[in-house]
Amino acid sequence: MRLIWVGLIFTMFFSTCQKTKEDRGEVVASVYERNLYRTDLEDILYEGISYEDSVLRSKVYIDKWIRSQLLVQQAENNLDPSQLDFTRRIEEYRNSLIVNKYENELINQKLDTEVTDDQIYEYYNNNNDEFRLNRDIVKIATVTLSNDCKKKWLFTKLFRNYDSLMVDSVVTLADEYALSYDMNLDKWYTVDEIVDTFNLTINDNKSFLTGNVYYILKDEETYTLIRIYDYKLIGDLSPCELEVDKIKYIILNNRKNELLRNLHEDIYTKARQDQAFVIY
Repeated sequence: MRLIWVGLIFTMFFSTCQKTKEDRGEVVASVYERNLYRTDLEDILYEGISYEDSVLRSKVYIDKWIRSQLLVQQAENNLDPSQLDFTRRIEEYRNSLIVNKYENELINQKLDTEVTDDQIYEYYNNNNDEFRLNRDIVKIATVTLSNDCKKKWLFTKLFRNYDSLMVDSVVTLADEYALSYDMNLDKWYTVDEIVDTFNLTINDNKSFLTGNVYYILKDEETYTLIRIYDYKLIGDLSPCELEVDKIKYIILNNRKNELLRNLHEDIYTKARQDQAFVIY
C-alpha cells in the first residue's frame, strides 16, 4: 500500500510555513498528489472576519478536506477500475442539471400563476372524487361563561333557539359577559380539535355530531355552550374552501407539465425539420 503523506502548509493569513507555487497559486495542504489551494479557502472567509476566526475556520476546513481526500484515496485503492469509471453518470448528471435549470427558467418566465375563483370551482366540481374527507369536520358556535354569570339563562335560550339572527345577539352579549366565545360560523374544525379544546370524551364522532345540535359543559368554574352549526363525515365531499390551496397547486402543476410537454415537443419538431439528428 502506498505511503500516505499529508503536507499541511498553513500559509494563509495566520501562519508561516513552506510555500509551494503552482498555476492555481499557493498550496496550503496536500494529500497524495491532490492539492488544496489558498484560493479554495476564499469562500469560507469573509470581509471583516477576525484573525482568530480566520485561523479557526481555515483549520477546520483543511482538516475536513484532508479527511475527505483520504477517504477517496482509500476507496480508489479498493475498487476495481471498472467501478471507478463514472464518465457516463457524470455526463447524465450534468445534462440533467442543465435541462432542469433551463426548464426552471422557462417556467419562471412563462408560467401563468394566476388562478381565479372560477377556475378553482370548475376543477372542484369536475373532480369531486379527489376531495373526499378522511376525517370528521364540524362548524360550531361556542361561548364560555363564569358560573355566576347573571346572563347564563339568556345565552342558553339563544343557543337553544339558534338561528342565523342569533349570532349578532350572542356576540353583543359575549363581548360584555363571556370569558371566551367563537361565533365564526365560516370556519371548519376537526372533531379532534373540538375534543382537545373542550376536553371532551367522545366514543363515536358520528353519534356526537348527529345525536344533538346543542351541548352544555359544566365544571366548578365555567359554563360552556356548544351549538353544532354544520358537519361532514369521513367520506363526504370536502368543502371547497378547505381545498383551495390543494386545487391551486394541482392547476399550476398541470400548467407547468403542459408547458414542459410543449417545450419538449417543439424542440423535437424543430430539430426534425432542420434535420438536426439522424437515426441509423
